[in-house]
Amino acid sequence: MGYVEYKAAGTAGQPSPAIWADFSALKVKASPGEFVEVWDDFYGSFAANATQIGMWQMVGTNPDSAVVTDETANGVINISGSGAGDDEAYLVSNLLVNEAIKRYSGKRVWFETSIKMEDVDADVSIIAGLGESALLAADAISDAPTSYPTTALADYDFIGFMAGTDGTHMGGIDAVYHQDGDGGTVTVVKADVASVSGEELADDTYVKLGFTFDGKETVTFYVNGVAETTTLDLDDLTGDKLDDALGIIIGIKDDAGTTDDLKIDWIRFGAEK
Repeated sequence: MGYVEYKAAGTAGQPSPAIWADFSALKVKASPGEFVEVWDDFYGSFAANATQIGMWQMVGTNPDSAVVTDETANGVINISGSGAGDDEAYLVSNLLVNEAIKRYSGKRVWFETSIKMEDVDADVSIIAGLGESALLAADAISDAPTSYPTTALADYDFIGFMAGTDGTHMGGIDAVYHQDGDGGTVTVVKADVASVSGEELADDTYVKLGFTFDGKETVTFYVNGVAETTTLDLDDLTGDKLDDALGIIIGIKDDAGTTDDLKIDWIRFGAEK
């Protein structure tokens, strides 16, 4: 019998084996008290613009949401502002995990989502990742995002992916983190991990964004199931950790006041307690 290595990028519509190879669903079922797992592909139905969607909340300034039928994926949630300047929408989790990112905690973390925009050249900012509870609210992204990465976020812990706008167009998606006390200025671990020029970003095309923490000192970022060579060493963080309990946040903020949509096909998250 030949040896099949599970660590691969995987298909466009599914979680990436390269990220999830060492996350055992069987272990989660056998020892549920030792793991946290979230998997949602949004096959359920809910009322348009609902503020509570299962385990998720919709927050922001004039947020809109709807389940959509999509030609490449079923069970898609569409979020957007309502059309005024600085309107926004964030899908956030009720679940928070303590000390999720702490050097030598011995607790591993996995995160991945599949998202797309109808227009990747729109005048918007987006985020996808884990943030502390105070960030999971309106104005998570600054009302003046054109100075990105300066004063890009509310001043709370965050790790994941962000793209800012120059006041006309959204830039590439960066791998970033922000610590409470940094004044909203995000630290870019690697710029343009997904970009138009790199062909990871295109109109009406899903991109998978994910990261893992090895429970020791390294956060590795992934785009479409492929690991970025630039990683985050937790000794770069003040106190070698993100201090607060973290939950999932994915969202979009309009700068100019048009209605631009962010579609989420699925979200998967795992953590050891």
